[in-house]
Amino acid sequence: MARKTDPHTPPGNGEDLLQQAKQTTSEVVGQVQQQAGSKIDQQKDVVANELEQITGAVRRLGDRLSQQEQGPIAQCAANYGRKAADGLDRLTSYLRQHDTKALVNELENIGRRQPVLMLGGAFLLGLAGARFLKSSMASSHAPDTNLGRGLPPPSPQPRHVQTTSAAL
Repeated sequence: MARKTDPHTPPGNGEDLLQQAKQTTSEVVGQVQQQAGSKIDQQKDVVANELEQITGAVRRLGDRLSQQEQGPIAQCAANYGRKAADGLDRLTSYLRQHDTKALVNELENIGRRQPVLMLGGAFLLGLAGARFLKSSMASSHAPDTNLGRGLPPPSPQPRHVQTTSAAL
C-alpha cells in the first residue's frame, strides 16, 4: 500500500515518486483507451450504416437484373448480387451486435488461422487508401486538367527558348 506524503515535505525515497508516476500513467492510459474505444465504436456505427446502404444498392441491382430476363448471364449476376447482399447483411448485423473488443479478437483469430487472407485484406485496404489519397490530391490540382486524366503535367518551357515549327 502506498503511503500518502505531505506535498510540503520532501519524499524520503524515490519509491513514492515512482508509485505516483505509475498511478498517473495508468490513469492517463485508461483515459486514452476509453476515448479511443468510443471513437472506434462511433466509426464502427458509421461503417455499419454505410454497409447497410451498399447492401441495399447491391440487392436492388440483383432484383433489377432478375426482373429483366436478359439471359443466363444476367440471372447468374442477379443470383450473385443477392448472395453478396446477404453476406453484406450478415456482416452489418455482426458489426452492430458485437463490441469492439470482440471484433478485434475475431480479427486476431482470423489472422492466426488464415494469415494470407489478412495480408490480402491489408493489401486491398492499402490500395483503397492510395486511391483515395490520389483522388483527393488530384482534386486539389483542379486547374491542371492533365492530372485528372492520368497524364503528366506539361513541362514548362524556358523563357529564352523559342518554340517554332519548321516546315519541311
